[in-house]
Amino acid sequence: MKTHFRFRTAHFHLLLAGCVLFGFTFSTRSDVGKGKLVYKTGSKAFDMSIKSAYFIAGPDGFDSGKKIRRLLFTTNTLDDKIKSCGAMNCVDQYLEGLQVDLDAAPRLLYWISLNNQLVQYSGTAQNEFLTLTADSPDHLAGTLKFDQSASGGPAVDVTFDAKLLKTFAKAR
Repeated sequence: MKTHFRFRTAHFHLLLAGCVLFGFTFSTRSDVGKGKLVYKTGSKAFDMSIKSAYFIAGPDGFDSGKKIRRLLFTTNTLDDKIKSCGAMNCVDQYLEGLQVDLDAAPRLLYWISLNNQLVQYSGTAQNEFLTLTADSPDHLAGTLKFDQSASGGPAVDVTFDAKLLKTFAKAR
């Protein structure tokens, strides 16, 4: 007795969709950032949807003996550009968004760069504004939420999950 299986077109499409989704789980980035960065200056307002988060590490720009961790939040992908940089400050030229330095000072140090770097703002935020759900040498995840718009700063509300992309040997 022979048994023949006949796939209906609907079954075939369902199987194909499952295979495609399974393939995406291996090809998508694991370094995810989601949220908002809002900054108002003069008559111009910036409302940026964060889509990428990156975690890099290296020497502090002021004290090369001190190692810091840095989170980068942006709307565009920077994987290849970050990997091609030889020094930590090389990344700055590509950033359209927010960078946050951990371990550099008693507070969080941040810098925003918008409108092709024509608009920049730097400041500090309380460590309590950063809540980490993963904190290891090669992985940071959590939320960063603060609003300094009343004093001319940005409002930030992001959730992120980023693996260490690169450790730099030089600050500059």
